[in-house]
Amino acid sequence: MKRAFLSFIVAIAAFITTGAQTEERFTYTQMWSFDTLKLDSMYRSWEERVEASPKDEQAWRNLFEIYNARKVITPREQQDAYRRACNIMQRMEQAIPESYTFYCSAYQGGYEYEKYRGKTYGIAEYVAFRNQFADRAIELLPEDAQADDYELWASYLMREKAGEDSTQLTRLLTRYFDSGLYPAEELQYHFNELQGMDEGAIYIGATEGDITGKLILQLVMGVHRDKLLYNDNCASYRPYLEAFFQSAGLSQDFFDPEGEWAKTEEQFEEQRLNIRHICQHAQRPVYFSASSLSRMIVGEGLPDDLKACLYNEGLTMRYSAKPYDNLAAKRRNVEERYRLEYLRLSFRPDQETGYRRRFGWPSDFLAFNYLLLLNDLMPYYKAHSPERHAWLNSLFTDVLAQMVKKNVGGYGREGGMFHIKRVAEGGLHFEVVQEPYLLANPDDDATMQQRKRAEQKAKTHVLIKTEPIESEK
Repeated sequence: MKRAFLSFIVAIAAFITTGAQTEERFTYTQMWSFDTLKLDSMYRSWEERVEASPKDEQAWRNLFEIYNARKVITPREQQDAYRRACNIMQRMEQAIPESYTFYCSAYQGGYEYEKYRGKTYGIAEYVAFRNQFADRAIELLPEDAQADDYELWASYLMREKAGEDSTQLTRLLTRYFDSGLYPAEELQYHFNELQGMDEGAIYIGATEGDITGKLILQLVMGVHRDKLLYNDNCASYRPYLEAFFQSAGLSQDFFDPEGEWAKTEEQFEEQRLNIRHICQHAQRPVYFSASSLSRMIVGEGLPDDLKACLYNEGLTMRYSAKPYDNLAAKRRNVEERYRLEYLRLSFRPDQETGYRRRFGWPSDFLAFNYLLLLNDLMPYYKAHSPERHAWLNSLFTDVLAQMVKKNVGGYGREGGMFHIKRVAEGGLHFEVVQEPYLLANPDDDATMQQRKRAEQKAKTHVLIKTEPIESEK
């Protein structure tokens, strides 16, 4: 019997890819790659653009994105002065009042806009005030909307409209799907995650990136509609959590004023309590997203007793209070449920760069998850099924060959750096080499630096290794 395989999650946490393009359209995620001086320079440039062309929505959108990023990294005691100096929302309302860009920016910068309007609200009234901008922006969503826009509003609708009619979310996701901006490879990955789950199961994902693709599958493509999707990122919002509990058949007594949930003040502890309650009381199988478990497993994450009940079944981790043979479940998924041939060859170029999407992972990251999560099947198949072993080895080889071609490397949150090595000795194959971080200190003398390099070398190991393929396809 094989216990849960958790080490993969500390091995790889993100990917670094080359070749990102420079876009005239700046987005939420792209801004965080710039420092203060760069943002100030960019702000002045786009300020000149809006002064010259005050009806240019794209110029205003870029100016707002730069302003928003710069505001966040401005020291708190200086933020009000910075807002007043920019006065961006008031100027935007005067220049392009009934535009998508104005309503989108007002929603994202709602706090400052509320202050500008001179209103004073309680939290419920403030949420309603801010949401009116989102609702109007969705109505005005332009035909050339980008992935960043679709994901912003999908996140808003799944959080703020939870438990309501899903027609609006379905329309939005249908447009997103039809645009071709949502990566096909990511939909394939989401499909396989759901495909490996039992009927009526609950899927727990950390962020919208784990959920949006699955909603496209359910609401737009009409598949796996029996699965319930839980977004941990939205769960601190009580209306969302109440709506999920109702759909999962869980008692609303959980929210009793005298209960444990109401007495939990720290948000992180509250979300751990939510997950514990779902695992232990939902009369359904519960699965966790393996691609986002770093948020729950590394460091504090989930409580140790819950971690001990997670079993790797392939692309997901299943909660079970009773031990069972999860390797058999994983083999069933690989042999009967998952559709894996898409990993071998991409039939169209990616339309998105890493900068353009608000949520989700690059397709290479998700493809590499298969290697990390299924690698323990290799020795089993080698001993019991040579044909399956040859097939899985070939699949791993194709994935790594594509990553080498794209010059993909990465790092683990706690697991150190990794790189892919193309090896000719003994026949062409690939090795994924992981090495710990070299914690160099500029004050270290030569002896100390040499010792650290020796320690790094001693701990460097091969994480994944394919075997030579005897003949070409």
